[in-house]
Amino acid sequence: MTKIDIEEFDTGVGNVGLALWELSNPQAATEAAIALYGSSAATAAAWCAVSARCDGREADYRFWLAVFAQLRQR
Repeated sequence: MTKIDIEEFDTGVGNVGLALWELSNPQAATEAAIALYGSSAATAAAWCAVSARCDGREADYRFWLAVFAQLRQR
């Protein structure tokens, strides 16, 4: 198995780690949230944003905020 060196993934906000922006995009996450949570998708995305913010993961917070915004427009 290939080892991933997390030091190479710098989110640019002082946190080192693999950010969601590296794995997906807000549009794909929006579609997945709708498929998984249906009419509660916006609430689920909001909770993901709050959790990321409380954990200090600013890049992930911005990702989930973008997903939430797309869900609210639907």
